Amino acid sequence: MEIDGAKLRIRRQLSGQTMAGFAARCGIHVSYVSHIERGERDRVSPEKFASICDALGVAADQRHTMLTAAAQRRVRAAA
Repeated sequence: MEIDGAKLRIRRQLSGQTMAGFAARCGIHVSYVSHIERGERDRVSPEKFASICDALGVAADQRHTMLTAAAQRRVRAAA
């Protein structure tokens, strides 16, 4: 899954979560979250993507909004 790091950072900050607290909620290392948010890593496993969305409170039918623009286009084209 190609997650949009900028969207992740904004949603995390708006939810009032620190990077360390968020990482702990997701069960991932804080440096992993940092790499995603800085755009150094955008591919995550479906399981990690789900845990990130859960920690942000993103509803299942809205999770596609957390994908990169390119990934969203591919999803729409496949539908």
